[in-house]
Amino acid sequence: VFGLAGSASKTATLQVQAVSLTGVGNGNAQLVLLVSNPSSSGIGINGFTLGSLSCVLSTPLQIKAGTQGAMITITIPVANGQFSTSNVTVNGTAASCSGTQTAQVGVQYSGYITTVSGQTYPFTVTASS
Repeated sequence: VFGLAGSASKTATLQVQAVSLTGVGNGNAQLVLLVSNPSSSGIGINGFTLGSLSCVLSTPLQIKAGTQGAMITITIPVANGQFSTSNVTVNGTAASCSGTQTAQVGVQYSGYITTVSGQTYPFTVTASS
């Protein structure tokens, strides 16, 4: 069912599934990702991109070894038709963002999750209202 909403990373270690990007038309977008870590070591997520928007978490989000289907909720305010660089949170943790990215319903956005070790895991998601 999630295949309709996004695509999964093909890279081994961390598995990232974009579930939805909602609220783009009403001023407060929410990007929901499911993350699994089948490896025997924990992985720290320290950033993400969404189109040209690039964000770094104030504190890395730890994904424990063996985690399956952990939900990550990224909240991004939308102002003047753009994703805001202010007040962005990842599971409640503040993120520092830069870049300019138009926020538009129906558009497919590409992005990726970045780990503290420098690995990137891509995803795609289509924006809805």
